[in-house]
Amino acid sequence: MTHQVSGRRAQVLHAIREAGPVGVAELARRLALHPNSVRFHLDQLVADELVERVPGAARGPGRPAAEYRVPPVTARGRDRRYEVLAEILLTGGPDGPEAAGAAWGRRLPERPGTPAQVVRLLDGLGFAPEPGGDPHRVRLRHCPFHELAGRHRDAVCAVHLGMLSGALEGGPLRARQLLPFAEPDACVVELEETRE
Repeated sequence: MTHQVSGRRAQVLHAIREAGPVGVAELARRLALHPNSVRFHLDQLVADELVERVPGAARGPGRPAAEYRVPPVTARGRDRRYEVLAEILLTGGPDGPEAAGAAWGRRLPERPGTPAQVVRLLDGLGFAPEPGGDPHRVRLRHCPFHELAGRHRDAVCAVHLGMLSGALEGGPLRARQLLPFAEPDACVVELEETRE
């Protein structure tokens, strides 16, 4: 499920992305907020699995204060869809993983025509997409084939790109490229308008 983040909570999330692991006091200072306000937003971001709490660095006696970071794309969620991957590869023919993904994508009932519809499709496929300021650039926060992507990235990412290309075929958009682990916490899909 995609969690829409806006307002103050989006500012907290953005500050964590920029700072890396960061504590409540530092976030409060950066955002000119009261620490209790920061904690309130952090609790929700942790509950939504957009941020994770990690032990901070020891700075003297006692237990170190918690810090917060955006989890890497590999750590997000537990939803795995290996049956889908097996079906794609077993029914896709001999032309390679991207062609197999495209053949499977063409069979999807949803044919997205706008970036917002692409985000909805990717969410339904388990990628936890996050649209950004540029509607043609979509961050993928979760990989449903993650463990295999770590060992066979080229093949798994080719399947992903093929899936989206097949779903978009014949429409006003196309998947220009998929950038694996383009950011510490996300892969990125770049879309572009098709030309007549």
